[in-house]
Amino acid sequence: MKFIFWALLGLGMIVSTAHGRTLAEAAAQMARPLKAGCVVTGERVGDDVKYAISGAAPEAAGVPPEKLVFEIGSISKVFTGLLLAQAVVDKKTTLETTLGTLLGERVKFGDPRVAAITLKQLATHTSGLPRMPDNAVAGALEDDPYAGYDEKLLLSYLASARLEGEGPFTFSYSNLGMGLLGHLLGERYGISWDQAVAEKICRPLGMQDTAVQPQAGLRLATPHDGGKETKPWHFAALAGCGALRSTAADMMKFGEALLHPDKTPLKPAFALALRPQAEAPSLGGQIGLGVLMGKFDGEAALYHDGGTGGFCSGLQVLPAKGIVRVALISSNELAGSQVIAGTAATKPVDPATQKEITLPAEALKQYPGVYELDRDSRFTVLLRDGKLYVNLTAQPFLRAFARAPDRFFYKAVAAEIAFNRHEGAVQSLTLFQNGNEITAKRSQTPPPDYKLRPGKELQPYAGKYELMGLKPMTVTVVAGTLFAQLEGQPAMPVFETATDRFEYDVVKAVLVFTRDDKQQINGLTLLQNGMTVPAPRVKSPTSAPKP
Repeated sequence: MKFIFWALLGLGMIVSTAHGRTLAEAAAQMARPLKAGCVVTGERVGDDVKYAISGAAPEAAGVPPEKLVFEIGSISKVFTGLLLAQAVVDKKTTLETTLGTLLGERVKFGDPRVAAITLKQLATHTSGLPRMPDNAVAGALEDDPYAGYDEKLLLSYLASARLEGEGPFTFSYSNLGMGLLGHLLGERYGISWDQAVAEKICRPLGMQDTAVQPQAGLRLATPHDGGKETKPWHFAALAGCGALRSTAADMMKFGEALLHPDKTPLKPAFALALRPQAEAPSLGGQIGLGVLMGKFDGEAALYHDGGTGGFCSGLQVLPAKGIVRVALISSNELAGSQVIAGTAATKPVDPATQKEITLPAEALKQYPGVYELDRDSRFTVLLRDGKLYVNLTAQPFLRAFARAPDRFFYKAVAAEIAFNRHEGAVQSLTLFQNGNEITAKRSQTPPPDYKLRPGKELQPYAGKYELMGLKPMTVTVVAGTLFAQLEGQPAMPVFETATDRFEYDVVKAVLVFTRDDKQQINGLTLLQNGMTVPAPRVKSPTSAPKP
């Protein structure tokens, strides 16, 4: 029995305090709180390229930082998108080729809409497929969740899959979709996806140290889950969504190719891959074939983040400024985009300088609701005791303070929220943060009835619990919110819906805490996918009876 949160890329409210600094300076500041691991950066400004390392990395002794190997996670998706473009150039396929055309002889599709999905839709996260298949857990390993998901499981899923809603589908991030695309492209070339990436992309661009299994002699950074070493990840049928490993030097070469595609042997493929193919409203921009397109400091940016069990990464290219930034991190506690955000020239408005106003109670009642970015991400706005609270999926609720009608700011982070009206009614909200704007449309779904309590009242739930058949789960209180973390996986917030009952907002799962005869918390039960998994609380040494 396995309990897995599948994720390679998160959308979060990331704030840096190192604005206006070089990438190396931003990384040095952000690496200080890391319990373990290092940050390697590469930054090109004009013709000047600099590499640096911050944090702890004993394994890097005697190795130039730009030659240390990291898992790059979802940045692999940019390679998969570029491989699709190259396959089109090579006349191996087209953007409009469907799954039915490629798999019709091997898969009996139960939903004709799945058979009609195109390769372009896979590359732009507009296929309607979920983030991960519902049969993924059957092949999952707790410390290596993608390793057991093979072609048999993938084809079985496609035969039984049923899409939710009616197309055309908008952007909704899918590791499954991009992994499937990589698998199909490998088949079109008659080799594996990683061999196709090496032959068609890495070798032409001179990236000798980028592969699923880099050449012998290179040193892999040690991955860390918080303060503990963890295992590298491996991939089977879904390799195209996140299997690559690389160095800062090679990622700089890739960034330079994105910066000057006309100077590369892959000019036609880059021309297709870098053409906007779909809107990505949840990210405040667009998407080409695998590559994300947005704004940074008011300039057009190409970018992608990545993350695996013990690594995070970030790649950013600003074509107009001739800038390439690479951040590779051997810890799951610091996102690549967070490090890169520290270079922003525009300093965010200091919340301490904002002036709060009081809005009438009737005015505040207009804002609560669910504001959808895509199928998996949403803002939830709650009104509790005359105060407005806002959260983004997988984030804690933060109080928002009014500075004008329909305009709110946070004190906890440097960000603002604007509620947008149409014909007098609130129809959407826009988040302003780090020079970016993300707009979410209001849905008809009523907001959940979460009970928001002070963190000190949640403290009795904090502790370690031994899930039967699984690794330990640690429950903590952060920012007034209860977080649950299965060992080897990210901490996720859970929200109280009834006494001792807490729900996740990122997956369909519930934690129900149990009490002893003295009404003390003595365990919890995980409810997910029809499973009921009990977990007794681990007694701390201080609570053990004295001999």
